[in-house]
Amino acid sequence: MESFVYFCTIHQKLIDMENKSLGMIIREERKKKGLTQAQLGKLIGLKESRVSKIEHGAPITPEVASFILGKMGSALQINVVDKAGFNQEESDFIVSVINNFADEKKIPLTKAYNYIVTFKGMDFMRQYQDIEKTLSNHEIVNDVSRVCANNGGRL
Repeated sequence: MESFVYFCTIHQKLIDMENKSLGMIIREERKKKGLTQAQLGKLIGLKESRVSKIEHGAPITPEVASFILGKMGSALQINVVDKAGFNQEESDFIVSVINNFADEKKIPLTKAYNYIVTFKGMDFMRQYQDIEKTLSNHEIVNDVSRVCANNGGRL
């Protein structure tokens, strides 16, 4: 679950970032820790060539991003969420909503996350989280569902 938190929060922030990519964040943190690509690869379970490709912008699946960020967070003792510019309270709220959404809709977390991001539910949660936090989990899921449906989403 911890790696999913990292993935969700960093993914949304990366959508908004112009000059930084996931690979650049990984590279910066690796260099700050004084590690080579081979050393980082060994710590997180990837080959040096794969680390190099990721640092240079190779596309990666959500599963790979989640895996890498989770492993980096524990292996390097960094908070990847902070690197992405999110605060912990916002991250906790968003992850909680995604979990509740997935449970109520009986769909996998990654599908719930992708649906919410694609159909503007994430934007809604970030903009109205202070209001939404006063509602029940069921009401929040209903609100996010309506926003997504109004933006073309169908489950």
